[in-house]
Amino acid sequence: MTVNEIAKLADVSIGTVDRVVHNRGRVSPETREKIQKIITETGYQPNALARHLKLNCKYKIGVLIPEIAAESGYWKQLYDGICRTAANDLSAFSFKAELFPFVRPDRLSFAAQFHAMVTSDCCAYIIAPVMQEQTLFLLYESNTDRPYCFVDSALPGTHPLCTVAQDPFRAGYLAGRMTELTAVREGTYAVLKSDTEAYNQNERARGFCEWFDSKPGKGKAVLISGSSADKKTICAEIDALLKSYPVVAGICLVNASTHIAASYLRQLGLKDRISVTGFDLVAENCEMLRSDRIDCLISQEPAEQGRQVMTQLFRKLVLEEDCRESIRIPIDIYFKENLL
Repeated sequence: MTVNEIAKLADVSIGTVDRVVHNRGRVSPETREKIQKIITETGYQPNALARHLKLNCKYKIGVLIPEIAAESGYWKQLYDGICRTAANDLSAFSFKAELFPFVRPDRLSFAAQFHAMVTSDCCAYIIAPVMQEQTLFLLYESNTDRPYCFVDSALPGTHPLCTVAQDPFRAGYLAGRMTELTAVREGTYAVLKSDTEAYNQNERARGFCEWFDSKPGKGKAVLISGSSADKKTICAEIDALLKSYPVVAGICLVNASTHIAASYLRQLGLKDRISVTGFDLVAENCEMLRSDRIDCLISQEPAEQGRQVMTQLFRKLVLEEDCRESIRIPIDIYFKENLL
Protein backbone atom coordinates (compact mmCIF):
# COMPACT_ATOMS: atom_id res chain seq x y z
CA MET A 1 0.00 0.00 0.00
CA THR A 2 1.33 3.43 -0.98
CA VAL A 3 0.28 7.01 -0.20
CA ASN A 4 -1.02 7.27 -3.78
CA GLU A 5 -3.24 4.24 -3.30
CA ILE A 6 -4.57 5.52 0.04
CA ALA A 7 -5.37 8.88 -1.57
CA LYS A 8 -7.33 7.16 -4.36
CA LEU A 9 -9.28 4.99 -1.92
CA ALA A 10 -10.15 7.99 0.25
CA ASP A 11 -10.76 10.26 -2.78
CA VAL A 12 -8.41 12.93 -1.40
CA SER A 13 -5.10 14.45 -2.42
CA ILE A 14 -1.72 12.93 -1.63
CA GLY A 15 -0.96 16.00 0.48
CA THR A 16 -4.00 15.35 2.67
CA VAL A 17 -2.87 11.79 3.29
CA ASP A 18 0.61 13.03 4.13
CA ARG A 19 -0.79 15.48 6.68
CA VAL A 20 -2.72 12.70 8.39
CA VAL A 21 0.20 10.25 8.33
CA HIS A 22 2.57 12.79 9.90
CA ASN A 23 -0.07 14.45 12.09
CA ARG A 24 0.42 18.01 10.88
CA GLY A 25 -1.70 20.60 9.14
CA ARG A 26 -5.45 20.97 9.08
CA VAL A 27 -7.65 18.06 8.02
CA SER A 28 -11.37 17.79 8.75
CA PRO A 29 -12.28 15.19 11.39
CA GLU A 30 -14.36 13.23 8.85
CA THR A 31 -11.55 13.05 6.30
CA ARG A 32 -8.97 12.21 8.97
CA GLU A 33 -11.17 9.36 10.23
CA LYS A 34 -11.67 7.98 6.72
CA ILE A 35 -7.95 8.03 5.93
CA GLN A 36 -7.01 6.58 9.31
CA LYS A 37 -9.46 3.72 8.80
CA ILE A 38 -7.82 2.82 5.48
CA ILE A 39 -4.37 2.98 7.07
CA THR A 40 -5.47 0.69 9.92
CA GLU A 41 -7.19 -1.83 7.63
CA THR A 42 -4.30 -2.04 5.16
CA GLY A 43 -1.51 -1.97 7.77
CA TYR A 44 0.25 0.87 5.99
CA GLN A 45 3.60 1.94 7.48
CA PRO A 46 5.23 5.17 6.25
CA ASN A 47 8.75 4.78 4.89
CA ALA A 48 10.56 7.61 6.64
CA LEU A 49 13.88 6.78 4.98
CA ALA A 50 12.44 6.98 1.47
CA ARG A 51 10.71 10.23 2.36
CA HIS A 52 13.98 11.72 3.57
CA LEU A 53 15.80 10.78 0.37
CA LYS A 54 12.99 12.18 -1.76
CA LEU A 55 12.92 15.50 0.07
CA ASN A 56 16.73 15.75 0.25
CA CYS A 57 16.55 16.90 3.89
CA LYS A 58 19.57 18.46 5.57
CA TYR A 59 20.24 18.18 9.31
CA LYS A 60 22.49 20.66 11.07
CA ILE A 61 23.15 19.65 14.68
CA GLY A 62 24.26 22.25 17.23
CA VAL A 63 26.96 21.01 19.63
CA LEU A 64 27.29 22.93 22.91
CA ILE A 65 30.39 21.69 24.74
CA PRO A 66 33.46 23.23 26.44
CA GLU A 67 36.26 24.42 24.16
CA ILE A 68 37.66 21.36 22.42
CA ALA A 69 41.25 22.17 23.38
CA ALA A 70 40.29 22.27 27.06
CA GLU A 71 40.62 19.51 29.65
CA SER A 72 43.51 17.74 27.95
CA GLY A 73 41.60 17.15 24.73
CA TYR A 74 38.70 15.18 26.20
CA TRP A 75 36.12 17.36 24.43
CA LYS A 76 37.99 17.13 21.14
CA GLN A 77 37.67 13.34 21.30
CA LEU A 78 33.93 13.69 21.86
CA TYR A 79 33.49 16.23 19.06
CA ASP A 80 35.60 14.13 16.69
CA GLY A 81 33.26 11.20 17.38
CA ILE A 82 30.26 13.36 16.43
CA CYS A 83 31.87 14.68 13.25
CA ARG A 84 33.25 11.30 12.18
CA THR A 85 29.80 9.71 12.51
CA ALA A 86 28.19 12.51 10.50
CA ALA A 87 30.84 12.30 7.76
CA ASN A 88 31.09 8.51 7.54
CA ASP A 89 28.15 6.56 8.96
CA LEU A 90 25.55 9.21 8.07
CA SER A 91 27.16 10.64 4.94
CA ALA A 92 24.11 9.80 2.79
CA PHE A 93 21.77 11.77 5.02
CA SER A 94 23.27 15.29 5.04
CA PHE A 95 24.15 15.50 8.73
CA LYS A 96 26.50 18.30 9.78
CA ALA A 97 27.69 19.38 13.23
CA GLU A 98 28.06 23.06 14.14
CA LEU A 99 30.21 23.72 17.21
CA PHE A 100 29.23 26.22 19.90
CA PRO A 101 32.17 26.04 22.34
CA PHE A 102 32.07 27.79 25.72
CA VAL A 103 34.70 28.61 28.31
CA ARG A 104 34.15 26.56 31.43
CA PRO A 105 33.11 27.64 34.08
CA ASP A 106 32.32 31.09 32.63
CA ARG A 107 28.53 31.51 32.87
CA LEU A 108 28.45 34.43 30.43
CA SER A 109 30.32 32.37 27.84
CA PHE A 110 27.95 29.43 28.31
CA ALA A 111 24.85 31.65 28.04
CA ALA A 112 26.16 33.43 24.93
CA GLN A 113 26.88 30.17 23.13
CA PHE A 114 23.58 28.65 24.22
CA HIS A 115 21.65 31.62 22.81
CA ALA A 116 23.71 31.54 19.61
CA MET A 117 22.81 27.87 19.19
CA VAL A 118 19.07 28.15 19.83
CA THR A 119 18.77 31.13 17.46
CA SER A 120 20.67 29.33 14.70
CA ASP A 121 19.14 27.14 12.00
CA CYS A 122 20.12 23.91 13.77
CA CYS A 123 17.34 21.34 13.89
CA ALA A 124 18.57 19.58 17.06
CA TYR A 125 21.12 20.08 19.80
CA ILE A 126 23.80 18.05 21.59
CA ILE A 127 24.59 19.57 24.99
CA ALA A 128 27.18 18.77 27.64
CA PRO A 129 25.29 19.95 30.76
CA VAL A 130 28.42 20.42 32.84
CA MET A 131 27.12 23.75 34.17
CA GLN A 132 24.09 22.32 35.90
CA GLU A 133 22.19 25.37 37.16
CA GLN A 134 22.88 27.40 34.03
CA THR A 135 21.71 24.59 31.76
CA LEU A 136 18.46 24.18 33.71
CA PHE A 137 17.77 27.91 33.64
CA LEU A 138 18.53 28.40 29.95
CA LEU A 139 16.52 25.40 28.81
CA TYR A 140 13.55 26.67 30.81
CA GLU A 141 14.00 30.27 29.65
CA SER A 142 14.37 29.42 25.97
CA ASN A 143 11.42 27.01 25.95
CA THR A 144 12.92 25.53 22.81
CA ASP A 145 10.86 23.09 20.78
CA ARG A 146 13.94 21.60 19.12
CA PRO A 147 14.98 18.13 20.30
CA TYR A 148 18.14 17.97 22.39
CA CYS A 149 20.39 15.25 23.77
CA PHE A 150 22.94 15.21 26.58
CA VAL A 151 26.46 13.81 26.44
CA ASP A 152 29.04 13.30 29.21
CA SER A 153 26.49 13.74 32.00
CA ALA A 154 22.85 13.32 32.88
CA LEU A 155 20.98 16.27 34.37
CA PRO A 156 18.03 15.62 36.71
CA GLY A 157 14.98 17.81 36.12
CA THR A 158 15.29 17.88 32.33
CA HIS A 159 13.73 15.91 29.48
CA PRO A 160 16.28 15.27 26.75
CA LEU A 161 15.56 12.88 23.91
CA CYS A 162 18.54 10.84 25.01
CA THR A 163 21.40 10.95 27.50
CA VAL A 164 24.69 9.27 26.61
CA ALA A 165 26.92 9.04 29.68
CA GLN A 166 28.37 6.78 32.34
CA ASP A 167 26.64 6.17 35.63
CA PRO A 168 28.83 8.63 37.57
CA PHE A 169 28.10 7.28 41.05
CA ARG A 170 29.06 3.73 40.08
CA ALA A 171 32.15 5.03 38.26
CA GLY A 172 33.20 6.96 41.36
CA TYR A 173 32.53 3.96 43.60
CA LEU A 174 34.76 1.84 41.36
CA ALA A 175 37.42 4.57 41.35
CA GLY A 176 37.46 4.41 45.15
CA ARG A 177 37.91 0.67 45.02
CA MET A 178 40.75 0.92 42.49
CA THR A 179 42.51 3.67 44.45
CA GLU A 180 42.47 1.51 47.57
CA LEU A 181 43.51 -1.58 45.59
CA THR A 182 46.57 0.10 44.07
CA ALA A 183 47.69 1.76 47.33
CA VAL A 184 50.92 0.56 48.93
CA ARG A 185 50.03 1.66 52.46
CA GLU A 186 47.08 2.51 54.66
CA GLY A 187 46.02 6.08 55.27
CA THR A 188 43.77 8.81 53.94
CA TYR A 189 42.29 8.72 50.44
CA ALA A 190 41.40 11.98 48.71
CA VAL A 191 39.05 12.64 45.81
CA LEU A 192 39.54 15.96 43.99
CA LYS A 193 36.80 17.58 41.94
CA SER A 194 37.29 20.83 40.07
CA ASP A 195 33.70 21.86 39.44
CA THR A 196 31.08 21.85 42.19
CA GLU A 197 28.33 22.58 39.65
CA ALA A 198 28.95 19.53 37.47
CA TYR A 199 26.46 16.77 38.32
CA ASN A 200 28.71 13.97 37.09
CA GLN A 201 31.75 15.17 39.08
CA ASN A 202 29.65 15.50 42.22
CA GLU A 203 28.29 11.99 41.78
CA ARG A 204 31.71 10.48 41.11
CA ALA A 205 33.07 12.09 44.26
CA ARG A 206 30.06 10.84 46.23
CA GLY A 207 30.57 7.32 44.88
CA PHE A 208 34.27 7.43 45.76
CA CYS A 209 33.52 8.38 49.37
CA GLU A 210 30.77 5.76 49.57
CA TRP A 211 33.26 2.99 48.78
CA PHE A 212 35.26 3.81 51.88
CA ASP A 213 32.22 4.58 54.04
CA SER A 214 30.73 1.18 53.21
CA LYS A 215 33.98 -0.70 53.90
CA PRO A 216 35.07 -0.07 57.51
CA GLY A 217 38.79 -0.48 57.93
CA LYS A 218 39.58 0.33 54.30
CA GLY A 219 40.66 3.87 55.14
CA LYS A 220 39.21 7.35 55.36
CA ALA A 221 38.03 9.30 52.32
CA VAL A 222 38.17 13.09 52.15
CA LEU A 223 36.57 15.30 49.51
CA ILE A 224 38.43 18.29 48.10
CA SER A 225 36.37 20.73 46.02
CA GLY A 226 38.29 23.19 43.87
CA SER A 227 37.36 26.01 41.53
CA SER A 228 39.49 24.99 38.58
CA ALA A 229 41.23 22.05 36.92
CA ASP A 230 44.39 24.04 36.14
CA LYS A 231 47.86 23.11 37.35
CA LYS A 232 48.21 25.89 39.91
CA THR A 233 44.92 25.01 41.64
CA ILE A 234 45.49 21.25 41.70
CA CYS A 235 49.03 21.62 43.07
CA ALA A 236 47.79 23.97 45.80
CA GLU A 237 45.07 21.48 46.73
CA ILE A 238 47.63 18.69 47.00
CA ASP A 239 49.87 20.86 49.19
CA ALA A 240 46.95 21.58 51.53
CA LEU A 241 46.00 17.89 51.58
CA LEU A 242 49.51 16.77 52.53
CA LYS A 243 49.67 19.41 55.24
CA SER A 244 46.33 18.36 56.77
CA TYR A 245 46.82 14.59 56.50
CA PRO A 246 50.33 13.30 57.16
CA VAL A 247 49.69 9.85 55.67
CA VAL A 248 47.96 10.07 52.28
CA ALA A 249 47.56 6.66 50.64
CA GLY A 250 45.82 7.60 47.42
CA ILE A 251 44.47 10.44 45.30
CA CYS A 252 41.72 10.33 42.66
CA LEU A 253 40.76 13.10 40.24
CA VAL A 254 37.26 12.84 38.79
CA ASN A 255 38.14 14.47 35.47
CA ALA A 256 40.83 14.32 32.78
CA SER A 257 43.40 16.32 34.79
CA THR A 258 44.83 13.28 36.59
CA HIS A 259 48.21 13.75 34.89
CA ILE A 260 48.68 17.10 36.67
CA ALA A 261 48.40 15.48 40.09
CA ALA A 262 50.62 12.57 39.05
CA SER A 263 53.33 14.87 37.72
CA TYR A 264 53.29 17.01 40.86
CA LEU A 265 53.52 14.02 43.20
CA ARG A 266 56.53 12.79 41.27
CA GLN A 267 58.07 16.24 41.51
CA LEU A 268 57.60 16.05 45.30
CA GLY A 269 59.15 12.57 45.38
CA LEU A 270 55.92 11.04 46.73
CA LYS A 271 54.57 9.00 43.81
CA ASP A 272 55.96 5.70 45.15
CA ARG A 273 53.93 6.21 48.35
CA ILE A 274 50.65 7.57 46.96
CA SER A 275 48.46 5.78 44.42
CA VAL A 276 46.91 7.92 41.68
CA THR A 277 43.72 7.09 39.80
CA GLY A 278 41.48 9.14 37.55
CA PHE A 279 39.41 9.37 34.42
CA ASP A 280 39.85 9.50 30.65
CA LEU A 281 42.35 8.19 28.13
CA VAL A 282 43.66 11.58 27.02
CA ALA A 283 47.25 11.64 25.73
CA GLU A 284 48.90 12.98 28.92
CA ASN A 285 47.07 10.48 31.12
CA CYS A 286 47.99 7.57 28.86
CA GLU A 287 51.65 8.58 28.85
CA MET A 288 51.74 8.65 32.64
CA LEU A 289 49.85 5.39 32.95
CA ARG A 290 52.50 3.71 30.79
CA SER A 291 55.30 5.16 32.93
CA ASP A 292 53.72 4.15 36.28
CA ARG A 293 53.01 7.71 37.38
CA ILE A 294 49.26 6.95 37.18
CA ASP A 295 48.13 3.58 38.55
CA CYS A 296 44.67 3.25 37.01
CA LEU A 297 42.31 5.11 34.66
CA ILE A 298 38.60 4.80 33.97
CA SER A 299 37.58 5.58 30.41
CA GLN A 300 34.38 7.40 29.47
CA GLU A 301 34.83 6.69 25.74
CA PRO A 302 34.08 10.25 24.55
CA ALA A 303 34.35 9.36 20.85
CA GLU A 304 31.84 6.54 21.38
CA GLN A 305 29.54 8.98 23.15
CA GLY A 306 29.66 11.13 20.02
CA ARG A 307 28.82 8.17 17.80
CA GLN A 308 25.97 7.00 20.00
CA VAL A 309 24.30 10.40 20.30
CA MET A 310 24.42 10.97 16.53
CA THR A 311 22.94 7.52 15.95
CA GLN A 312 20.02 8.36 18.24
CA LEU A 313 19.39 11.67 16.47
CA PHE A 314 19.40 9.82 13.14
CA ARG A 315 16.73 7.47 14.48
CA LYS A 316 14.60 10.40 15.60
CA LEU A 317 15.07 12.84 12.71
CA VAL A 318 15.29 10.50 9.74
CA LEU A 319 13.63 7.22 10.72
CA GLU A 320 11.08 9.01 12.95
CA GLU A 321 11.57 6.38 15.64
CA ASP A 322 11.79 6.83 19.39
CA CYS A 323 15.26 7.30 20.85
CA ARG A 324 16.69 5.30 23.70
CA GLU A 325 16.26 7.60 26.68
CA SER A 326 19.51 6.53 28.31
CA ILE A 327 22.64 4.93 26.91
CA ARG A 328 25.09 3.92 29.62
CA ILE A 329 28.73 4.05 28.64
CA PRO A 330 30.64 1.05 30.12
CA ILE A 331 32.97 1.71 33.06
CA ASP A 332 36.20 0.41 31.52
CA ILE A 333 39.28 0.06 33.73
CA TYR A 334 42.77 0.56 32.30
CA PHE A 335 46.17 -0.34 33.67
CA LYS A 336 49.35 0.03 31.66
CA GLU A 337 49.16 -3.67 30.76
CA ASN A 338 45.88 -3.34 28.82
CA LEU A 339 46.48 0.11 27.37
CA LEU A 340 46.98 -0.22 23.63
